[in-house]
Amino acid sequence: MLTGQLLDLQRLDQQADHFVPVDLVGIARRVVLDLAPLAFAAGYEMSFEAEDEEIIVKGDQTSLERALTNLVQNAIDHGGRRGTILVRVARAGWIEVCDEGGGIPAEEREQVFEPFYHLQQGGRGAGLGLDLVQKIMRLHGGHAEAVDGPSAAACLRMTFPNVQRAVS
Repeated sequence: MLTGQLLDLQRLDQQADHFVPVDLVGIARRVVLDLAPLAFAAGYEMSFEAEDEEIIVKGDQTSLERALTNLVQNAIDHGGRRGTILVRVARAGWIEVCDEGGGIPAEEREQVFEPFYHLQQGGRGAGLGLDLVQKIMRLHGGHAEAVDGPSAAACLRMTFPNVQRAVS
């Protein structure tokens, strides 16, 4: 999976000038539906909220789905195996994934997007998932960040520039 993501990133870097309109609500809905069985099996509930039926940005649908999949998978892996994983899409042009786990200490919020970084020693994975999310977002002219969420737990947000239109 990691090799595929790195290849996608290389392809995306060469095609960033060919972005097309994509619907953030549709992307988020698909990722939630795809990963809900994994989340349920790991002990979570899933919740999805969108401020509009359609929120359009320019981008690459495949890479944005992968980025959001990485965030939801991160919540499944590190959310404490309890509570609800919430995926929210805002008309301001962001998608966030929040869990009810232990959270990310404020002093480590930027570091979690660095390659090979783990909050806990011996953490699972290669430590590249959030780095890939950040790279995908930068190629889209946006960014990923850890923000304060509805609870004290982890909340990771992908923010996009230039929302083209939001339809109620």
